[in-house]
Amino acid sequence: MVKNNYAILRIEKLKSEAAICAMSAHWRRENYTPNADPKRTKHNRVLMGSADPYKRFKQEVEKRGITKFRKNGVLALEMLLAFSPEYLRDEQTGKYLPDAKVRLNSWIKSIKVWLEKEYGERVLSAILHTEEQNFHVHVCLHVFERKTRKSGIQEWGLNARAITGGADKLRKIQDSYAEAMKPLGLNRGLRGSKAHHSKVSSFYAALNEADNLAKNLNLNPTKKNPRDFKAWQNKLNSIVEGLKKQQETEISKLNQMVEELSATNAKLKQQLCSQTTRPKI
Repeated sequence: MVKNNYAILRIEKLKSEAAICAMSAHWRRENYTPNADPKRTKHNRVLMGSADPYKRFKQEVEKRGITKFRKNGVLALEMLLAFSPEYLRDEQTGKYLPDAKVRLNSWIKSIKVWLEKEYGERVLSAILHTEEQNFHVHVCLHVFERKTRKSGIQEWGLNARAITGGADKLRKIQDSYAEAMKPLGLNRGLRGSKAHHSKVSSFYAALNEADNLAKNLNLNPTKKNPRDFKAWQNKLNSIVEGLKKQQETEISKLNQMVEELSATNAKLKQQLCSQTTRPKI
């Protein structure tokens, strides 16, 4: 049975300069990223636009003479482009396929062609990340659009809806990306799928907590792959349950000791009381 490899695309709305700044800092690894191998960070590279999307965003704002944004407006879009891990790795062994490098370069080239065709100068930045579990590209798009007021005056404004407004536009983005990746053997996911994709940050937050717990229990470190992590977590849960039962047993013993001490204390009080009330001879 031939394994299906999928073209993966996610898109998020950025509604504040703080969100764009935080995104830029994450892309450029200004802050510690637990799921990234620092030894491989040097292989990350800019594919299009600027290495600093926030700086580029500010430059574009200044160039257009924009002085303020409407409240709750979408200032930019963040796109994540990726593929199924099996596109580069053997599913059984996890090792890279013999032609993995050729496959990766073909994917990168196809992405650049697609972004240029679909979004052109809207691409503020496109950066390849190589040091995480799977290769992926982050893209930042501006949503500026020249608008004409009723008075006839033209000015720059925001129009994210022109790109992502409504389910039909979002489906077309997915279709377009999948069509561009189809020659590489990457397919589109099922239309209308309700599949849920957990945020990477949630997994790694749990991973960090698990690492701390493992150290306290003198266990081996957690697994970095989500699938392996689940098996490790099940093992840890069984250990925790065992510790809970042991703790319950110890508490039960302590309660029994407290009861015995209370009973002994009551007897001593009774004896002391009988001695103090005994009449003198």
